[in-house]
Amino acid sequence: MQLVKIAWRNLARNKIRTLIAVLAITTVVVIVIFSRGLMEGFTSSSFGLYIDNIFGHVRITDQNYELREALLPLDYTIDGVAGEGAGEMAARLEELEGVMHVLPRIRFGAMASRDDKLIRMLGVGVDPERERQHGVFPGEITGGRLPEAGNEIAVGRGLLEDLSREVGDSVTLLFSDTYQSLKGRTFRIVGVRESNVAELDDHVFYLPLETTQEMLYLEDEVTEMMVFGSGPGAAGNLQAEIRGFLGDNNGAKYSTVLWNEGDPFIELYDEVSDLLIVVYLLFILMGAMIIISILTMIIRERTPEIGMMAALGLRGRDIMKIFILEGALLGLLGSIAGAAIGGSLTYYYAEAGIHLEMFGDMFEETARQLAGMMEPAFYTLFNFQNVFLGFSLGFFVVLLASIYPAYRAAKLEPAEAIHYLDE
Repeated sequence: MQLVKIAWRNLARNKIRTLIAVLAITTVVVIVIFSRGLMEGFTSSSFGLYIDNIFGHVRITDQNYELREALLPLDYTIDGVAGEGAGEMAARLEELEGVMHVLPRIRFGAMASRDDKLIRMLGVGVDPERERQHGVFPGEITGGRLPEAGNEIAVGRGLLEDLSREVGDSVTLLFSDTYQSLKGRTFRIVGVRESNVAELDDHVFYLPLETTQEMLYLEDEVTEMMVFGSGPGAAGNLQAEIRGFLGDNNGAKYSTVLWNEGDPFIELYDEVSDLLIVVYLLFILMGAMIIISILTMIIRERTPEIGMMAALGLRGRDIMKIFILEGALLGLLGSIAGAAIGGSLTYYYAEAGIHLEMFGDMFEETARQLAGMMEPAFYTLFNFQNVFLGFSLGFFVVLLASIYPAYRAAKLEPAEAIHYLDE
C-alpha cells in the first residue's frame, strides 16, 4: 500500500500529463466497446432480417434451382428424399441434432393490375403452424391476421397501398403454374405485414403453403427449406449435420448453403469483420505506445530521484513496482472511464439507433439503397461481455506496456542516476 501511495503521488505531480494518458486509454477503450457493439448489432438486426426472411441459417434447394433462382422456376423443387415428399423431409430434418426449426416455402412470381398499371410481386407460400413456431412473419402482422387456408393472403403495407385495397377486400392475381400455364385466382386479403423493409413490404404477399401447392400443381413440393439452429455461429455444424442426413438418404441433388455464403455483400461483411479485429489491435497498440512514451519521459525526468531512492536502500524490484503501479493506475482510471462512456453510448444507440439521415446528405444515396434491403438504421448491441472485454484490454495492455519502462528504471545504477542531476 505504501508503494501504491507513492505511485499515486507521483502521478499527481503532473496532472496534465496524467490526464492526457488517461484520455488516450479512455478513447481506445471507448472505440473497442462501441465498434464491437455496432458490428454485433449490425449482424443481429440487419442480417437478422436476411436470415429470418430469406435464408435461415442453412438453406436447402435443388441444385438447379440455385442456379436459376432469379427466374423463380417451379420445375426444380424439393420433393423429399427418395421422393417421400417435402412434408416428411421437413419432419425428419427437425429430428436432427442441432436443428431447431424448419420452414418450407414456395416462392413464385405473380402480377395484378390496377387501372392501367401492372404491379409485379413475389408470392411466398408458408406453413402457418411452422411460421408461428419460429418465423418473424406472424409477429409483424399489424392488421388482420395470418392466412390460414383457402384463398386467403397477407400483403406488405406498401403493396396494399399500391393495390388500393384494404383488409377484407379481394384481389385477383395472375401467375404461371408448374406447367407454364397462365392462371388467375381471386384472394381475400386477411392481413397486412409491416417489416419496415421496403423490399418486403412493397412487393411480397403470403398465402398458405397448401393453397400454393394446389394452385401451382406442386404436390407436396416446395422450392426451398430454411433450416434454423441455435444461432448463426452454429450454421457450419448444422450444415454438416444436414449434409450427412441427405447423403444417407440419397439426397445428393439438393444444395445446402450457409447464410453468410449466399450473398456477396454478407461475404464482404465477414472480411470486414476480420479486418476490424486488426484495427482493434492497432488502436490498443497505439494506446500502449502512448503509455510507454509517457512512462519513459517520467523516468528520464526522475532519474536523479530514482538514484537517490536506490542509494537510500530501495531495491530495484521495489522501484520497478512503483512504475508498474503508476501504469496500472493510469490503465485502471482510463479503462473505467472508457467502459463507462463506451457502455453508455452502446446502450443508448441500442435503443435509439444510428439513423443515416442524422448525417444529412452525406449518406442520402446509401440510405435510399439500404431502405430496399434492410432498415436504414443501425442498432448497437449492448452486453456486459463487450464492456468487460474493453475494460480488460485497456487495463492489461497498459499494465504490460508499463513493464519495460519500469524495468529500465529498476536497472539504473544509483551513482550514474545521481550524477545525471549534475549534468
